[in-house]
Amino acid sequence: MIRKLKRACGIRFSIKALCRNPGVYLRQMTRRFRSFRDLLDEITDQTRITIVQVGANDGSDVLGNLIRDRRDRIERALLIEPQRTAFDRLVERTGKFENVVCLNAAIDVQSGVRVLYSLRPEAGRRLGDGIASFERKHVEYEIRSRMNVRFDCQLESLIKEENVPLLTLKDATTGAGIQVPDVLMVDTESFDAEIVRMALQAGWRPAVIQYEHKHLAQGDRDDITRKLRQCDYCLWADHADVWGRLLDRDPDIG
Repeated sequence: MIRKLKRACGIRFSIKALCRNPGVYLRQMTRRFRSFRDLLDEITDQTRITIVQVGANDGSDVLGNLIRDRRDRIERALLIEPQRTAFDRLVERTGKFENVVCLNAAIDVQSGVRVLYSLRPEAGRRLGDGIASFERKHVEYEIRSRMNVRFDCQLESLIKEENVPLLTLKDATTGAGIQVPDVLMVDTESFDAEIVRMALQAGWRPAVIQYEHKHLAQGDRDDITRKLRQCDYCLWADHADVWGRLLDRDPDIG
């Protein structure tokens, strides 16, 4: 409610964003604000783009909308989602486009199989299926804080364990015919820092990047911010996400 009121009044200030990533948030207040969608539109106007999205859920987000609305500007897109129910909806929304590859897997440092914790239908109907993590404690925390669950025995009936296939970032993108994407978006419920590190270590410098920072430890937030700045990214942040544009791909950004 407060967030909607602030938007209606044109107020962008966020205490949570300031506390979570003050280095990014304070700097962005001195320059022209650009949303993630603004950056996407700017690069898509300039060239046909390739996209990698890790944690695509069901495709009902800004990248899913971009793919559907401007599919003539999309060279190639790889949308990765480990949850089967969300993945099935993702395929329904975007799988019909021949330049889009939907992959039912998770990304990790090594290929294999790993347990993914998510919500059973009872909890999913109330919270959606955007909550999934390799860390059971993270899912427990989200359920406790949002469903007023008090007892451990209640958690057992709400948490689902699912073995999901793991691929390295390189194997996943090579299989999709992508070398280095123009756009990288990550939303993996607390594993985002690891994914961004993998991308940078692989030599990726996407023109536009976004990752979710609200679930990260402060040390990971600071580390990723530092690494991206060292790679010449100009960054913006809100309470949930950090996004940015590579400076040498946009010399007009100060």
